[in-house]
Amino acid sequence: MAITFKTRASGDVTMLDANAKQVLQIIGKEFGARGVITAAEAPQAIALLKAAIAAQGGERGPDEEAEPVAARNHVPLKTRVWPFIEMLERAEAGSKDILWGV
Repeated sequence: MAITFKTRASGDVTMLDANAKQVLQIIGKEFGARGVITAAEAPQAIALLKAAIAAQGGERGPDEEAEPVAARNHVPLKTRVWPFIEMLERAEAGSKDILWGV
């Protein structure tokens, strides 16, 4: 399944449940059918996501020779969360909350 994040400050961002759960865990939110990230919470969420990306540094995926399919399917955290970070930045700038499950 997938979770779609919505805000009046930007377009929607849709993530697979596993990815959404990881992102919400990083920013300290509970994964559930419905939720909200307020505009006031956006700066902290951005900082936490950027710190998680930095902590991964030059994250390397699975070895291409040993696991070619897994290596082709590997998507680094930075790639997965960058549209969400942009959404958070726009939500903060526009003083709009981000909702999911609505």
